[in-house]
Amino acid sequence: MLAIHETGMAEPTMAQISSRAGLSSGSIISHYFASKDELMEETYRELATVFAGEVASRVRAVRTPMEKVEAIVAAVFAPSQTSPEAVSVWLWYWSRAAISSGYAEIERETYNSVRTQLEAALSGLVPKSSIRDVAEGLLALMYGLWLRFALDPTGLDAARAMSITMDSVHARLAVGNAAASSLSKRVARAARGKVASKARELAEKRRH
Repeated sequence: MLAIHETGMAEPTMAQISSRAGLSSGSIISHYFASKDELMEETYRELATVFAGEVASRVRAVRTPMEKVEAIVAAVFAPSQTSPEAVSVWLWYWSRAAISSGYAEIERETYNSVRTQLEAALSGLVPKSSIRDVAEGLLALMYGLWLRFALDPTGLDAARAMSITMDSVHARLAVGNAAASSLSKRVARAARGKVASKARELAEKRRH
């Protein structure tokens, strides 16, 4: 991965990769991978696996639904995901996911893994019908803030990005709770109205 970081957006050569690994170009391909493409794909898979593991380990370490949401947010902006090396490697692979089916599949698997964890956490916080939309919205926000940080760390640091994300979570839950409370009140009023109407009908029948 350091070879990718050091070459920027250009694709690293086998000589550069081998130099970083301390091996000859021929030995990497002949002993470990069938081709350079396979090597690059497995490198991406390793990067994605480390990230998914970071998410899972942080989620396992806490108990409440809100703590689990916070753990996922913290994993996205963890030092392992926001170092200059990690940022450049993620951007390199993302830039190629649209034209590489192998990279695209790894990206989908990673995204779905994180979304599943987030949906599980949100299941204890929002109505079932809203879980998918809330999860997608939070992931879009987190990934957008991560990219903003990646492009200009001096303009938005990881701690502020986490704070913005959690503020959005709390705001979304507050709106949802307010809406649920309003709905409950309307239902209660309607129920009271029906009861009162029924009581009037009964009273009217008794008079006749």
